[in-house]
Amino acid sequence: MQTITRRPPRLAAVASLTIAALLALGGCASSGRSANDDPYYDSPRSVSAREYGYVRPNVDVRVVGSESRTFGYSPSSYRGNDLWERVRRSRGLGVTDNPRVDRAIAALKRNPEYLTDLSRRARPYLHMIVHEVERRGMPAELALLPEVESRYNPRAISPVAATGMWQFMPYTGKEMGLDQNSWYDGRNDILASTRGALSYLQQLRAELGGDWALALAAYNCGPRRVASAQERNRRRGKPTDFWSLDLPAETEAYVPKLLAVAALVKEPGRYGQRLPVIPNRPALEVVASSAQIDLAHAARVSGVSLKTLRDLNPGLKRGKTMPSGPHQVLVPVDAATKLRKAIAKAGKAVGSEVASRDDGMIGGS
Repeated sequence: MQTITRRPPRLAAVASLTIAALLALGGCASSGRSANDDPYYDSPRSVSAREYGYVRPNVDVRVVGSESRTFGYSPSSYRGNDLWERVRRSRGLGVTDNPRVDRAIAALKRNPEYLTDLSRRARPYLHMIVHEVERRGMPAELALLPEVESRYNPRAISPVAATGMWQFMPYTGKEMGLDQNSWYDGRNDILASTRGALSYLQQLRAELGGDWALALAAYNCGPRRVASAQERNRRRGKPTDFWSLDLPAETEAYVPKLLAVAALVKEPGRYGQRLPVIPNRPALEVVASSAQIDLAHAARVSGVSLKTLRDLNPGLKRGKTMPSGPHQVLVPVDAATKLRKAIAKAGKAVGSEVASRDDGMIGGS
């Protein structure tokens, strides 16, 4: 694997007084709503990820919010209201059909509510992930991979200590530049881990001749395992495509499952399923500050429940940004302006990064 120079995230200046303390002076009382009453966010069910073996993401990733603008590109020509339709209109993975996919489809459609449940799990994060996928010119179907990895659970933990929506082991997280300390675990950082996983998938595809099926297999069981299987087939005069390789059973089921999920999303009616609409607009924004942000105080001034802010920022192990920064959090888009105004009023806003709502928006429609 090629060596990639780690690029440290850009850190905001550390202020002497924390935003937590400044916001507390405002005296804003909590709304007293329960998490079930929160209008912004439907928290995913707690679920452990299955063990997916060796995953080795590369180091080209930046911490959440370090790119807070909309990246200056047109992410999609689709301007309708259904994010799922945007995924359908994306170019596909280009993987040849196989009976294994048919069997995976049959298994999924036995649950008539599968796509309804999928839509609920993906809803808080899907627009952000689709945006990140599209800005790299990758097939939007890859935004479905967290369903296979963790059922879109950013706190999922495997039996071998892989964690996060994209299921990274501790050493792989460190290798890709995701800090892990008593304050923060970047593997659970929704945006940073997404960027790291997509960078790794791009690298794998380049190494494996532009083949997405092989790249996905390598993401699951490791590129060396795939390369070894290909070499065995070459020596025996056999094809070296994914369907012809002798790989771990888990990997042989992993790629067909993703393709099966994509097939159901593409034609839900064909499989007796209903796919609830997810609005085709940003659901999350990055809010940044020059001083430490305490989620409890951010919840008070933004009107969003503390549970929601914790769910959107699971990498913050103490409910606060690290003392040394960066001081950036993900919030529901409808609450971002209110939180920014509170931070600005406290006098610790980071100029252009928080001056306007659009600057922090993750993706356009």
